[in-house]
Amino acid sequence: MQVDSTPFERRIRARALGIYAILAYIVSLIILRNFLPARFIIRPAPLPEALSSVLLFGFFFLFTFRMLSRSGLSYRRLFGAFPGWGKLVRYSLWVVPTVIVSIAALYLLFFPLSFLFPQLVKVWLIDFYPTLVWTSGDKYILANLLNILMMVIVAPVFEEFYVRGILLTRWTVRWGVIPAVIASSVAFSLPHIINLIGMFCVGCVLAVFYIRTQSLFVPISIHFVNNLVAWSIALLGTIFGIPTSYRTITEFQESWWIGLIALVISVPCVILFWRRYISKTDWRVPYLSESIDGEKDTSE
Repeated sequence: MQVDSTPFERRIRARALGIYAILAYIVSLIILRNFLPARFIIRPAPLPEALSSVLLFGFFFLFTFRMLSRSGLSYRRLFGAFPGWGKLVRYSLWVVPTVIVSIAALYLLFFPLSFLFPQLVKVWLIDFYPTLVWTSGDKYILANLLNILMMVIVAPVFEEFYVRGILLTRWTVRWGVIPAVIASSVAFSLPHIINLIGMFCVGCVLAVFYIRTQSLFVPISIHFVNNLVAWSIALLGTIFGIPTSYRTITEFQESWWIGLIALVISVPCVILFWRRYISKTDWRVPYLSESIDGEKDTSE
């Protein structure tokens, strides 16, 4: 028997989530600017930077809690069955090709723009790049603890629940699966504005894995490993004094070979992913699927 999709047809609205996200952002800014001591507000400063994500996630959850709790949503069906640690590890290995593809996408976008609009690229790619590991400043140790907690633990669960779980299912009910995958991947890429195209590709991969395995635990684990690797690289770079981000436009342009290598490696990765998953996936979003017993994936 087809599962009741009423929560996503009548009670959960994507535009409401968008409004709540904007409100959460505004409230977070108000709190940071009016309730923290003045010495903490000077940018860039460790504590406000770290607290901003804590407040944003926290208020967004509070604003959406009532709507979700009244919707009759089945969290068991949304998350699906736990696939087992072995399968999570195997899927998490896809972090490597997805990172390579995202790097290739970053160069495809920003390398030509760096010659046409160098100041734009400087602001977008270099100046806007977030600090993952702080080495000085007021409360920098606390800021680092908050960073790793939010980036590695909270963000993967939070973002996968709302983007893959809620938005993908809601937009599938409204438009169908493929448009929902595209739209939810766009929504996923917007907060990761530094690499929009790359994060869109990552979002599509995570959506396909969610649909294919019928388990939200799979994209959560991939997201977790990806963020852990990014934070670990930043930490090691800080410890050994190796820059992990570009400092000038010239430095970015001189690293063109990195983008070229990433692009060459990306081509077979994309072909493999397409043949192994896209062409063989049963395109049924987990919440709208008839079965909640285990996975549909038999490719491993």
